[in-house]
Amino acid sequence: MIVMIDNKDSFTYNVVDYLETESGQQIHVVDIEDVNVQQLQQLNPEAIVISPGPGAPNDYPILYEVMQTFESTVPMLGVCLGFQLIVAYYGGDIIKAPYPVHGHTTTIEHHESCLFSGLPTRFNVMRYHSLIADIKTIRSPLKITAQNEEGMVMAIEHQYRPIYGVQYHPESILSEYGHAQFRNFLVKAGVVNGCEV
Repeated sequence: MIVMIDNKDSFTYNVVDYLETESGQQIHVVDIEDVNVQQLQQLNPEAIVISPGPGAPNDYPILYEVMQTFESTVPMLGVCLGFQLIVAYYGGDIIKAPYPVHGHTTTIEHHESCLFSGLPTRFNVMRYHSLIADIKTIRSPLKITAQNEEGMVMAIEHQYRPIYGVQYHPESILSEYGHAQFRNFLVKAGVVNGCEV
């Protein structure tokens, strides 16, 4: 079972649609106000996806409990707010962006990461955010796997565990290779068949 934590963002069900298309299964969506770690454990999730949402990671203390409970056992993917949560959980700082971006495309360049397996080194993605990860504070066990042309962090992953985050919205129709990124995550998580990337 794939669990999606819905942080009440308008893009949540776009993410769900992409995940259902790539996994061939129904996604179990849990509203952020209903998140209970013990109940999530009973669901025995194969993967957890943390959706975009308003505000900052510290507005959602329950998500830190989710990270603490599942980081060593369940593959995770964070999108936008979910990305920021992963960065903050592992000691990085989330700061105001030099300027907010809402509905802007940007070109990213990725480095070695299974999330981008089979994709061009550079491609366009859609961004909606006013906060960013402070690149100076990202350290082990995280590594930066993609940046935009201004050097802002656009993707990270855990060096030893299947935990990934993207600042942008791969589920947006204006993001390139969104389906492929979700599929790569699901393959790495062991949810769908395919050569491990």
